[in-house]
Amino acid sequence: MNKFVKWLDNYWYHYKWPTLIVGFLLIAVSIMTFQYFTRDVFDLSIVYAGPYDPTPNQTREIETELGKLIENDFNGDNKKNCQLNDFFLMTDEQYEQKRKEYDARGEYYYVNPQNLANNRQQFSNQVFAGESIVCLLDPAWYEVLLEQKAFVPLAEVLDEVPDYACDEYCVRLCDTPFAKYFTAMQPFPEDTVLCLRTLSTATAFKNKDEAEKVYEFNKRFFVSLFEFEIE
Repeated sequence: MNKFVKWLDNYWYHYKWPTLIVGFLLIAVSIMTFQYFTRDVFDLSIVYAGPYDPTPNQTREIETELGKLIENDFNGDNKKNCQLNDFFLMTDEQYEQKRKEYDARGEYYYVNPQNLANNRQQFSNQVFAGESIVCLLDPAWYEVLLEQKAFVPLAEVLDEVPDYACDEYCVRLCDTPFAKYFTAMQPFPEDTVLCLRTLSTATAFKNKDEAEKVYEFNKRFFVSLFEFEIE
C-alpha cells in the first residue's frame, strides 16, 4: 500500500499538468459527443431577420407552433419539428426610434454595433448557403435581398395569390390566418414579411439531389402556411 501511495505521489508530482489537461480534454470530448448524438435534428429551418429579439421561451413557442404545420417527417426521426434561426438586426432609423422611446421613459438604450455587424454577416452567409428557405424579414432586409432577385414569385408556388399580398413576392406575416391564430407569431413586428427564397446557387457545391429535396419540402411547407384555415 505504501509503495502505491509513493508511486502515486511521485506520478502526480511529475505528471500533474499533463494529467489535468488530458482529463479536461476527455471530459470536453465526451460532452460534445453526447450533445452531438442527442441534439435535435430539424425537418426545416426558418430564418428571421429584423428588430424582434425573441427570448428562448418565445423561440421554442414559435418553433412548436410552426412545427404543427409540417405535414411529413422529412428526416425520419419520428418528429416533425422546425427551427427558427433569428438574427437581431436594426436599421439606423430603427435604432434611433428605439433610443428615443427609451429616452422618453428616462431609460438608456444601447446595442453593440459589432454584434449587429456580426449578425448581418451571419445572416448573409446563411441566405447565400440556402440553409433557410422560408423567410420572415423586416422590410429593410427584404429589400436588400429583393434587389438580388432572391425570392420566388407567389404566383409560382400558390394556386391563388392572396389579396393581402404586399407585392408579387411577399405578404405581411400578420395578415396570414396562421399568424392570427397562433399567438406565438403575434409579437413579430407588424411589418414583418413572409417570403420564399429561390434555390440557392450554393447547391452547386452540395449534393444537388438532396438540396432539391430539401427545397421542395420547404416549398410545400410554405404553401401549407397559406392553406391554413381558422375553424
